Amino acid sequence: QDMVALGFITVGLTLLCHGASAYGDDVGQAFVGAQHWNESGWYGDSGFKSGYDGYFCLCTCHAVAEGVFCSGGGVQPDGHAVADFLGVFAQEDDGLWRGQLAAYSTAKPFADTFTMRVPGGPANYTGVSQALGAQSFVWRGYMSGVDCLYADKCQPKCGDHPDFAAWRQHCQAAFEM
Repeated sequence: QDMVALGFITVGLTLLCHGASAYGDDVGQAFVGAQHWNESGWYGDSGFKSGYDGYFCLCTCHAVAEGVFCSGGGVQPDGHAVADFLGVFAQEDDGLWRGQLAAYSTAKPFADTFTMRVPGGPANYTGVSQALGAQSFVWRGYMSGVDCLYADKCQPKCGDHPDFAAWRQHCQAAFEM
C-alpha cells in the first residue's frame, strides 16, 4: 500500500511540475510573424508534386502553462489565402518544440505537425488530409523561421492585429539601425 501511495505521489508531483511551468509572453511573441515555407507531397488525385511554397503567418499567440496557442493563416506567393490556422506549440522533455496546426476556411482542410529547436525558428513539418477521398494528400516541408523579410506577405492576413503590429514595429526598428 505504501508503494502504491508513493507511486501516486510521484506521478502527481511529476504532473504538477510539468503543468506549473508557464511559458512567458516573450515565448508566445517569438512565434508571431511571417515565415516562408517550401514543401513536396503526394496528392491522391494528381500524384507527386515538388516545390510548393508560400507564407506562414501567425498573427497572434497566447502563452500559458499548457502551451503556446496561435492563430493566423497561409498565403500563396500571389497573395491568395490558403487557409486560416489554429496552432499549439510546446517544449518537450527532449528540449525540442513540437506543434500541431489545424487549417480551416478552405475547401481542403488539413493538419500539420511541426518540430523546431526554438520558438519561431526554422521548422520541419508533415501535413496530412485524409478526409478528402481521392483528393487526400500527404506532404513534408520546412519553414524558414520568423523573418522580417516576409512581413509584407502576411500584412493582408494579419492586418493590424496588435501582436503582429508589434512584430512589424520590431522589424522596422531593426531595418532602421
